[in-house]
Amino acid sequence: MSAHAKLAAALKRRPDDDDTLPPPLPPSQGPADRDVLKLRKSNLLGTSTWEVLPEKLAFNGKNDFAELHATVGKMFNNVLANPSEPKYRKIRGSNLNFQAKVFSCKGAPELFALVGFKDRVEDGFLILPEAADLALLQRGLDTLAAHANERSESEEKKRKLELERAAKAREERAQKAREAANPAAYDAAVAGAQGAMVDEDEAMLEAVEEWVGAHPEVISGRHIDTFEIERQVVGPGGTVIASVVASQGTTYFDYVAHMKRSDAGVWSVQKVEAA
Repeated sequence: MSAHAKLAAALKRRPDDDDTLPPPLPPSQGPADRDVLKLRKSNLLGTSTWEVLPEKLAFNGKNDFAELHATVGKMFNNVLANPSEPKYRKIRGSNLNFQAKVFSCKGAPELFALVGFKDRVEDGFLILPEAADLALLQRGLDTLAAHANERSESEEKKRKLELERAAKAREERAQKAREAANPAAYDAAVAGAQGAMVDEDEAMLEAVEEWVGAHPEVISGRHIDTFEIERQVVGPGGTVIASVVASQGTTYFDYVAHMKRSDAGVWSVQKVEAA
């Protein structure tokens, strides 16, 4: 039998052939709580907490947060001062001023939700129900105030750190300039001054007391009981800069004495100034 004949025989219908399609498979039945799980997941993703709120507020710039803090403070305090006045409990969401200063800020929508405001989409208003717990408004104000304090403390620390770095950089530049100007003389001055620091406290204190006695205006006329040298560092030109603590009873005052030791071992004071 030729190949063509075999193909024709294979395609020939048989009496018991059936054109009826097989019945469709029943739809897959997922877990009974499938939709419930999705709802729970959605709720979790859309829910904010008081603990997370400061993290969101931190994303705002300095000026944006200041505007948010001031505006929300007025709004919440108006409700607290006039709890039965409906106009303070109703905010038009489309208000451009409210959108710009408040609701566009990071964490603002979550804040209003946490204190009890409800979004009435059909009316375009945020509403604080009469049954809302007003203590939550105060908690919102406290949260904003605490975050403002944290920002202020952080900025102050940053400012001090920048000042310290700038002062250190200036001192390093001045040190290099002195060394470059006369390296041999500088090295000799350092070596001589370091040797002079050993067991010289008494002689240095006598020189300081004598100089202060001749210049009482430096200590504002105070009657100082004792002077003590806390530490010494090498200054320019072979000088020594001493940190001096003066005591008057239980009160202490800090001064800086610029001193120099002669070849004969005698200490002289160039100047004393308040630290």
